[in-house]
Amino acid sequence: MVLWKTSMNRGHKAFTIVEVLISITLLSLVLMALYKSADLMRASNLHLFNHLKKSTNTLKGSTTLYKDLIHAEHNITINTEENFHRLSIENTSHSLYGLAQAKVVWLIHKTDNTLLRVEGGDYNIPLKNEERVEIDIIAKNVELFKVYKSKKKDKILAMIQVKGQDPQVFMSQNIAEAPPKPKDSNTTKPVTPKVP
Repeated sequence: MVLWKTSMNRGHKAFTIVEVLISITLLSLVLMALYKSADLMRASNLHLFNHLKKSTNTLKGSTTLYKDLIHAEHNITINTEENFHRLSIENTSHSLYGLAQAKVVWLIHKTDNTLLRVEGGDYNIPLKNEERVEIDIIAKNVELFKVYKSKKKDKILAMIQVKGQDPQVFMSQNIAEAPPKPKDSNTTKPVTPKVP
């Protein structure tokens, strides 16, 4: 029995309860710091994701507007309504809904200053019950939606700004001109008699 006690004292040292408590305390402090760091990283990533999501939505809207303008054949009209512009494209081959030729109108709805894209066949705004169109919400809280034509009407400058985001400005060039009006073959010029 004496041999057993002496061999334990020489071979193995045991941790005291104080050392174990100090180790647990230090480990819990390190874990709390790691959790706080991970929580900050998660919040930062969520904020960045939300910002990029908003920017991407506006960018998609700008890309769609650009494609509508580039594929427009002619008859682009711009009307000023209060603080915003309304853009009407009578005939574009860029369709989000598989139409061969579409009429597209970009306008701001008064509720939350929402930028809308209206696409359909032949329709008028305000819409009537029998007219079928597709309406897409491009962005809400729009502070600026302006579209300008150049004097030659071959370039269009578009500006979009959503609240809390940087403004997006782009120019579409080489917009197709309206085809020349065909001469009416049924009309004849009146013949004036020659006086000798």
